[in-house]
Amino acid sequence: MGDDLDDILAQAECPRCEREFSIRYRTLRLERTVDCPGCGETIRPIDDTPIGLVQKLIDEAQGGT
Repeated sequence: MGDDLDDILAQAECPRCEREFSIRYRTLRLERTVDCPGCGETIRPIDDTPIGLVQKLIDEAQGGT
């Protein structure tokens, strides 16, 4: 199932510089950390994302509401 959703883009916000940027679900699934493109801070967006929001993105990708 994970491979089917790899192209979904999630929005993230850096807690340090507050810059918003997009992350592919594949990156979250495999790497779990990203570097902010603004300040270079390493963040773990999956820790700060409510599971309900992740489920909503999955449902939308599968054509549900």
